[in-house]
Amino acid sequence: MLGTDRTIPKDERIMVAAERVFSHKGYAQATLDEIIKIADTGKGTVYKYYKNKENLFYSLVLRKNQPFLEKLQALAKKDSNFEDKLRNYFMELVAFMRVNAVIWQVLLFEMSGSASGWKLVHRQGDIHQLDVEVTWGEPPTKAEVETVKRYYEVVHSEMAVLQSILEDAVAGGVLKPLPDLHAWTGSIFFGVIMSVFHNSTLYDSESAEERAAIITDRFLYGASMIHK
Repeated sequence: MLGTDRTIPKDERIMVAAERVFSHKGYAQATLDEIIKIADTGKGTVYKYYKNKENLFYSLVLRKNQPFLEKLQALAKKDSNFEDKLRNYFMELVAFMRVNAVIWQVLLFEMSGSASGWKLVHRQGDIHQLDVEVTWGEPPTKAEVETVKRYYEVVHSEMAVLQSILEDAVAGGVLKPLPDLHAWTGSIFFGVIMSVFHNSTLYDSESAEERAAIITDRFLYGASMIHK
């Protein structure tokens, strides 16, 4: 049991404890003291491995995102048709977000920077460059910008796989060309995950595969009863 089994490496105990606390309390209410207590280790050990709460949270996000991202990239490379790739992508996305809903909601909130009155936006004409847009208050420090950029990189790594699937479909004549495919990708991606976050009890009876099939059908054919 976590907290008593000292055969588990310290960094692993800390990470498991962090996931438990962040998943139940979010970021703002989570404390290192509680994580340390559950992990049954010292504060100095946490600082040695992760330095602070933000780095610990980010490390947890990377730990969960890497295998998920590899799974998405693998299915995108499979020699299958566009509809299958799209449906499989949505299935993995829904399944992952159901399990990691709280942590990814925290991630998106931290990424938005909305609580601080500023956010990062893609530079017009260059989606690989990010600019700071201040809505109110003081502009962020360089360190604050770099922190939010790290979260952007995580989320956009997931989106990039979907965009590559859509780009291949456009190039193959399966989808009509879109004037801003990146923006369309973002709308689809965030629409799917927000439906998971805000309608979790509504879809409890559906498997991720069933939900993905519905999303894919609506994306390709809309609400029409007649498939063209």
